[in-house]
Amino acid sequence: MIIKNALVSGKIKNILIENGIISDITENQIPGDCFDARGLRVIPGLIDVHTHGMMGFDTMDADFSSLCEAYAKCGTTSFLPTTMTMGYDALERVTNAKTDYSGANILGFHFEGPYISPKYKGAQDEKNIKTPDVNEFRHFKNIRMITVAPEVKNGLAFIKQVSGETVVSLGHTDCDYSTAIAAIENGASCLTHTFNAMPPMLHRAPGPIGAGAEKHIYAQIICDGLHVHKAAFLAAYRMFGPDRLCLISDSIRPAKLPDGEYESGGLPVFVRDNSIRLESGVLAGSYSCLFDCVKKAIEFGIPETDAVKMATETPANLLGVKKGKLEKGYDADILVIDRDFSVKNVIIGGELFI
Repeated sequence: MIIKNALVSGKIKNILIENGIISDITENQIPGDCFDARGLRVIPGLIDVHTHGMMGFDTMDADFSSLCEAYAKCGTTSFLPTTMTMGYDALERVTNAKTDYSGANILGFHFEGPYISPKYKGAQDEKNIKTPDVNEFRHFKNIRMITVAPEVKNGLAFIKQVSGETVVSLGHTDCDYSTAIAAIENGASCLTHTFNAMPPMLHRAPGPIGAGAEKHIYAQIICDGLHVHKAAFLAAYRMFGPDRLCLISDSIRPAKLPDGEYESGGLPVFVRDNSIRLESGVLAGSYSCLFDCVKKAIEFGIPETDAVKMATETPANLLGVKKGKLEKGYDADILVIDRDFSVKNVIIGGELFI
């Protein structure tokens, strides 16, 4: 595949794709059949490391055909299907499911729990919270990331044992600064939806946020304009920087559906005015897709290049995959966008999806 006349970082370029990989980017013309992107820009495909579902589909359904298609149509070309804190059988059913479908690439699973704090359970079902168990965890296949509360019984030991096998992210936690530091020194390398479901950062009790910033680990953040105030988002951007701050959607089953009552993680949730909440009013997850979050970050004043980076190159680096950059040798997952920052075409593995 050849993409010609594409605006790449302010310059008109031609992109040669072979076997799903970018093999050349040049200002010179490349012979062969071309996809003409004249008047349009290209950016890397988005990578969402924390998303449960959308459009009525959910990770816990263990049926990923429709999810892969739905994400791709929204500009997310790779993702980690994120589980809820549910029972062993339900989790095993998810991780044993077929994941090779047309559309967005599944890079592995993100376990959000079940090893979390009841105090900061958020929209997770407390009855399914468990004590960390390495032997149990290793029964599950293809876990790329796990969210853990390090202060729970066996928490630090669990982190030390599994951090070489999967990305450990601190979240749904009541841990203090010293415990978070210990967790990071034992291998934790990320914060789960920073600011949400964790103690706040205070000047004498900086908690996991202060520990994460000090140790310069990665941090996920939901930039939908609801979960985190603009001022807090900008503070996180300055603390962690675009090389460590990852935009996530944390979208759930009812994202992009009409107002009404739905189910997520075995709990009733309610969509109203582009937000999703429990009956108590607690936010249950995001209504946004990752591309919405990129646009919201730009609206908040983040440079466009950094906003895109935090949803492409940065999460790719966190996961250690050769995606998220328009460079020779990288996977050819590409978005073609217009001047209004709307997705016009999606290319995944060098194939035109839309």
